[in-house]
Amino acid sequence: MIDTEEELAGLIDQTNLEMGASEQEITAFCERSVPFGFRALCLLPNLVEVALPILGGASVRLAACVSFPLGLDRPEVKAHEAGELCDLGVDEIDMVVHTGRAREADLRWVEREVAAVRRVVAPPRLLKVIIEIPVLTVELVGMVGIAAEAGGADLVKTSTGYKPLGIRATSAEDVRLLRSRLSPSTGIKAAGGIRTLEQLEGMVAAGATRVGASRGIEIVEEWRSRRAGDPSRP
Repeated sequence: MIDTEEELAGLIDQTNLEMGASEQEITAFCERSVPFGFRALCLLPNLVEVALPILGGASVRLAACVSFPLGLDRPEVKAHEAGELCDLGVDEIDMVVHTGRAREADLRWVEREVAAVRRVVAPPRLLKVIIEIPVLTVELVGMVGIAAEAGGADLVKTSTGYKPLGIRATSAEDVRLLRSRLSPSTGIKAAGGIRTLEQLEGMVAAGATRVGASRGIEIVEEWRSRRAGDPSRP
């Protein structure tokens, strides 16, 4: 049960990964999002420098994606990109594993590429690893998730949620499956098609510790409307 607006916002990575988003659009996105107190704003790498001065002094963290959305870069390339983003001041990295290698159950590759990025994403910065559950079998979800964990993932993320790929939305069952395979100390980020408060609550109930959503503001406003309609209900 989510008791406060602060708790709700603290679960959300408010995300803008739109292809072709302009600097003006990202500036407006950041300026509108920061007052809500989200856990992080998640952006494409080329727009990080637009967000940095807006987030300066705010409690909202800045996350950036690496090898998004297909994850097909070599581990050395992913590590280089992640290192440059950390040098710029990014707080969290959301990296995509090599989808083909994951589907082939090449677990050594997955662990090695995650470890390569982990070496340049030093704590307290967080590393979130996207394994694209919608293209994996049930058996592979657990295997690839564990390989990501072994490589040093702080959180394992269910999906890129990238609409042009045409993949299905993340389900609560995806989260439950991951939670049953991973160590309790490893977080889970649910992402992909989460657009409503009810969906977010379902992901959290299933075990998600973070939720990525492009409609974070609308979800918080939905929570406010619910609260206004029934003040006794959290």
